[in-house]
Amino acid sequence: MSQPPTPILSAMRALLARAGGMAAVAALATGALALASSAPAHAAENYRYKDPYGVWRTMKVPNGYGKYYKRAQARTAVRGGGKLCLTCEPEAGEGARRVSLVAAAPATALRWGAIKPTTKHDNLIARAAQDSGVDQALLTAIIAIESGFRSDARSPKGALGLMQLMPATAAPLLSVDDVERALVDPATNVQAGSRHLRRLIDRYPGRLDLALAAYNAGEGAVRKYDAVPPYAETQAYVKNVTALYEQYKAP
Repeated sequence: MSQPPTPILSAMRALLARAGGMAAVAALATGALALASSAPAHAAENYRYKDPYGVWRTMKVPNGYGKYYKRAQARTAVRGGGKLCLTCEPEAGEGARRVSLVAAAPATALRWGAIKPTTKHDNLIARAAQDSGVDQALLTAIIAIESGFRSDARSPKGALGLMQLMPATAAPLLSVDDVERALVDPATNVQAGSRHLRRLIDRYPGRLDLALAAYNAGEGAVRKYDAVPPYAETQAYVKNVTALYEQYKAP
């Protein structure tokens, strides 16, 4: 049996790295068998899928091969007894920041007391908080909402890492040539994100809500409305981060 062409192997490795787990291995094995006899394709298409955390992701696969990945994922979901919607469109704002930690229910219905921050990144968050002067509990709350403490999180719009920074936003904060690669490093990401947040807090003194709104929707949106923008995602974001911040800083 001939081997899948190199672009297929690269695409499958990318899916494995993002999806994770033995279920993904099974999906990729099935996909490899389906692709083995196919002719090489040079053009690329965007394949959108939900990973095991419910996060919408996008990856480039050779043109015409998206359907094979979709079928493999569907078979794996059925065998595992799980539910996987491959055709549902994501809701507004859904992406890496919409991990299972952030429910679709209103903020008042979230059981914040049951959400515990991971200890994996405690040291680097503490260091960034000390360097930037931003409360560690606030940084932790933002990271929880933005990425669910996953350093490999990537939104459909291209926001990266623990604090979901756009490369264009992070570029002035980093003295590196490859900003995207730098943002994958958890320490670098949190350092840059904390400095960005510090600047927003200083810009809106005494108005944490505006600083958070600017972090989520951009300073232009806050300037336009001179308030938290009337975007459902941004308003929910401000409420959720604030609620979680209060929870984390409680003794």
